[in-house]
Amino acid sequence: MESLTKNLPLFLPLIIVQIIFQIIALIDLIKRNKEEIRWKNKILWLIIIFVFGILGPILYFIFGRKS
Repeated sequence: MESLTKNLPLFLPLIIVQIIFQIIALIDLIKRNKEEIRWKNKILWLIIIFVFGILGPILYFIFGRKS
């Protein structure tokens, strides 16, 4: 537990960036129509965004949007 509190200042910025990316991707996903999303499946992309951490929103912005 001591090592966690000692290393928290190193991981806190990464956690904040991950949360911000996930929120931005979620807002973009909600605003788009199904026709603008690859595979037309919002639930699948929602799961990908939250399960894969920082990689999920990156995958969504690269592969999930058609435009």
